[in-house]
Amino acid sequence: MIRAGFFFTLLTLSSIPCYAYDFVKNSPPERWIERYLPEDLPKLDTPAYFQDLDKARDLAFHGRYKAALIAIRSIKNVPAAQTATLRATSLYALGRYTEALTALNDSTDPATQVLRAQILAQSGNLDQARVLLKTHLAKFPESIPAHFYSAQFSDTLGDMTAAQREYAWFNDDQHRFLDHWKGSPDRPPFDNAENAVLIARALDRLANLNGSYKDNHQLHEDILNMMVHAYDVTDRGYWPAHTAAARYFLAHDQTKEAGQELLAALRANPNDAETLDLLGTIALSEFDFDKADKVISALRDTDPNSFDADLLECRSLLKQRRPQDAEGLARRVIAARPKDLEAMGLLAGSLMLQLRDDEAHQILKQVESIDPGNASAYYEVADQLDSMRQYPRAAAMYKIAIERAPWWTEAQNALGLLYTQSGQEDQAHAVLDAAHAVDPYNLRTTNYLRLLDQMATFAKSETAHFRVVYNATVDPIIPEYFGEYLETIYPQVTSTFHCEPPEKTIIEVFPTHDAFSVRTTGNPWIGTVGASTGPVIAIVSPRKGPNTMGPFNWSQVLHHEFTHTVTLAATDNRIAHWMTEGLAVQQENAPIPWDWVPMLYNSVKNKSLFPLDQLTWSFIRPKRPIDRQLAYAESYWICTYIEQTWNHDAILKMLQGFKDGKSQDQVFLDSLGKSTTDFFTDFQKWTEAEVATWGYDEATSKKYAELRAQGEAMIKARQYPEAVAIWEQIAQIRPVDPLPHQRLAGLYLTKEVNEPRKAADHLVALSKVDLKDNRYAKRVARIYRDIGDLPNAMSYARRAVYVNPYDPDAHDLFAELCEKTNDTKDLAREKRVIPILAKWMEQNRKQSAISDQ
Repeated sequence: MIRAGFFFTLLTLSSIPCYAYDFVKNSPPERWIERYLPEDLPKLDTPAYFQDLDKARDLAFHGRYKAALIAIRSIKNVPAAQTATLRATSLYALGRYTEALTALNDSTDPATQVLRAQILAQSGNLDQARVLLKTHLAKFPESIPAHFYSAQFSDTLGDMTAAQREYAWFNDDQHRFLDHWKGSPDRPPFDNAENAVLIARALDRLANLNGSYKDNHQLHEDILNMMVHAYDVTDRGYWPAHTAAARYFLAHDQTKEAGQELLAALRANPNDAETLDLLGTIALSEFDFDKADKVISALRDTDPNSFDADLLECRSLLKQRRPQDAEGLARRVIAARPKDLEAMGLLAGSLMLQLRDDEAHQILKQVESIDPGNASAYYEVADQLDSMRQYPRAAAMYKIAIERAPWWTEAQNALGLLYTQSGQEDQAHAVLDAAHAVDPYNLRTTNYLRLLDQMATFAKSETAHFRVVYNATVDPIIPEYFGEYLETIYPQVTSTFHCEPPEKTIIEVFPTHDAFSVRTTGNPWIGTVGASTGPVIAIVSPRKGPNTMGPFNWSQVLHHEFTHTVTLAATDNRIAHWMTEGLAVQQENAPIPWDWVPMLYNSVKNKSLFPLDQLTWSFIRPKRPIDRQLAYAESYWICTYIEQTWNHDAILKMLQGFKDGKSQDQVFLDSLGKSTTDFFTDFQKWTEAEVATWGYDEATSKKYAELRAQGEAMIKARQYPEAVAIWEQIAQIRPVDPLPHQRLAGLYLTKEVNEPRKAADHLVALSKVDLKDNRYAKRVARIYRDIGDLPNAMSYARRAVYVNPYDPDAHDLFAELCEKTNDTKDLAREKRVIPILAKWMEQNRKQSAISDQ
C-alpha cells in the first residue's frame, strides 16, 4: 500500500505558497542547508597498509564507482569470486543492472543473494526479488538484511500482510532487538553498523504501522539513538547511518536536523542515490528548483538512466505547474517498471491537474489491480491537487488514503493542514489530533494544534459576507472596523472580476507574527503581514507590540488579500501566481511605492525583468533581496499593460482560461492573440516608455542634482518663495520621487509662503504611499479641517485611523471631524472605541511595568 522508499512525505502545506501582502524589505530566509555536490571529487586518503582490494572497496564505499571498477581490474592473484560483490555493487550504483547481476554469478557468498534482490527490485522486478529472498531466508533464517529488504519490497508492492510479518520479526519474542540493544548496544548484531541501521529502520516502520509511537516518547528516542550510535560509536565512517537518520528526521518534519545528517552522508559519499534523492526532495519542498536540478544532474552523472532522477524531476515539474511535462517522465518510469506505484500516483496526479480525470481514474484502477487497497497512489494524487488548492478534490483523495492506511500519519497531517487552509478548523483539529496521537513528534502538526487551541478561544464577528476571528483581549477594537470596511469593498471587487466567493470569507487576525506565520506556513517565520489561502485571509494585528510587525494600513492589506480570494474563486484556484498578485496590487488603488521606482527603472534599463515563466517563482523562491518586490511590481505592471492595451475583458478572458485548465502559453494566445514570447517583447517596450518620464536618465539626473543643491541652499538661507520655484521644477522633472513632495509640503506651510492647500496636495502624495506611518494622513486631515474642506478632512482622518488603529490621537481627530460633519454613525463608534482603547493602553502600561520589575 505504501511505497517503502517513501516512508516520509514533507507536509504539503509548507509547499503551498500563500498569496501574501509583503511590505518588508525582502531577504530570502537563511538557508539551513548548503550545497555539497562537488564537481570534482576530493582525493581519498587511504591508509598505507591498504591492499589493492581494500582500496577498491574504499573507492566504492565513498561513491567512486568507476574508479572502483578500474581498481578491481588491476587486482592480482585474487579469485573473481572475491571481487564479484564489489564489482556488482559498483555496477549497480551506475545503473548497469544486467552487468551487475552477471557479476554476481561469479560469487560464492550466500549474502550476495540480498544484493541480487536489491538489484532486481530497483530494475522493477520486485516479485522476483521477493522470491529470491524467501529462498535465501529458508537457508539463512537469521539474516537481518534479508528480512529487512523482504519487508521493504512487500511494503513497496502494497502487500502489507507480508510486510508487517517481516517487520514484526525484528520485535518478536525470539529477537526483541530493541531490548537487546538497550542492554548491550555494542554486542552482536549491533557491533555491525549496517545491521544496527537496518534494525532501527525496521523497528521505525513497524512502530508506524502498529501505532507504537503513540504516547511512547522513549521509543522515539531509542530508535533514533540506535541510528546515531551506529555512526557515532560503532563505526564513525559508516555514512549510511546518517542517511537513515535523515530519513527518520524527515518523517517527523524535523527538516533542519535531517539536512545536517544528509550533509554528513554526502561528505563521505557525494554520489549516493538515496542521500541525493532525500536532498532533492527537501529542495523541492522549499521550491528550490535550482538545487533540485543540481541533484537530478548529480544522480544522472552517476546513473544516466536513474529512475530516482526521473521521479524527482517529475515532482519538480509538477511543483512548477508543468503537469504535461511531468506526465512524460512518469510514463517513462512506468514503461521500465510497470509496477512502480509512486510513478503511477504521480502520473494520475499530473492527469488530474490537466482535468483529465477519466484517464487518471484508469491509472488508479491499474494501481488497484497491482495493489488492492492501495493508499500511496491516492495520496500522491491528493498531494498534487492540494498543491494547486483543489481542496474538495484533494480532500476526497486524502480520505481514501487514510481509510486504507489509518496508521499513515502523513496522509492525516496533510488532510488536517488542508482543512486549516480552507477554514475548516474543527475538522482540522480532529484530523490533526488523530495524527498527533500516532506521531506526537511531528513539529508542524504540533505547531498547528497549539495554534488551533489558541484560535478556539478567539472571538468572532460576522457580517453578510465575512467572518472576522480575533483575540478580543489583546485586539478589542478589531470588530469595530474590519467587517464594515470589507463590506464596503465587496461589491467593487466581486463585480470587477464577475465572481462572488461561494461562502463567507474568514478573516483571522493573529495577535503575534509567530502565530500568523504558523497559520500560513506551519513554521514561525514568514516576512509578510497578510496572506490568503482562498477561503481564509490571515493577517497580523496592525499594532505595535511584542512580536508584531507594527502598525500598517490593514484596510489596504485586506483589499489586496480579498482580491486574491475572489480571483482564486474565479479560476477554481488555477490562476497564475503572478497574475493574482498583480491584480491584487492593482486593486489597492495606491501609487507605486517610492522604493519600487529606482528598482523598476534599473531593471528596465538593464533588461533584467523576470521572463513570464520565472515570474511566479520569484515570489516563492527569491534569489536576491529585491526579487520578491520586483516580482510584485512587474506583475502589477503586466496587469496594467494588459488592461490598457486590451481592456478589462481580456483580463476576464484570461481568468476563464486558467479556470478551464489551460496552460499559461495557451491562455495568452487565446486571450491576447499573442504568444508569451511576443507579449513579453511588447511589454518590455511599454516599460521603456513608462520609465522614460521618471527622470532617472543621465541628463535629467544631472539636472536634478543641480536643482536639488540650489533648492537645499535656498531653504538653508530661508529664501522660501524662491525655494518653492526650484522644488516645483524638481517635482516636474522627477515626479516619482518623495523628496520634492516633502520639501514642498514644508515650504507651503511656512509663514512666508502660507499656501496650506498646496501643502496638502503634496502631503496627500506622501500619505498615499506610506503604509505604516499615519503622520502624513493626520497632518493632511488637520490642514483640510482648518481650511474648511471637511469631506477631505474626514477621508484622511479615517485613513489615519486605518494606518494605525491603536493611535489615540488619530481617533480623537476622527471623532472631532465626525462631530463637525454630523456623522452620527462613525461618531457613535468612536465614542465606543476611544474608552476601550484608553483602557487597553492602561492595561498594557501596567503589564509593561510588571515585566520591567
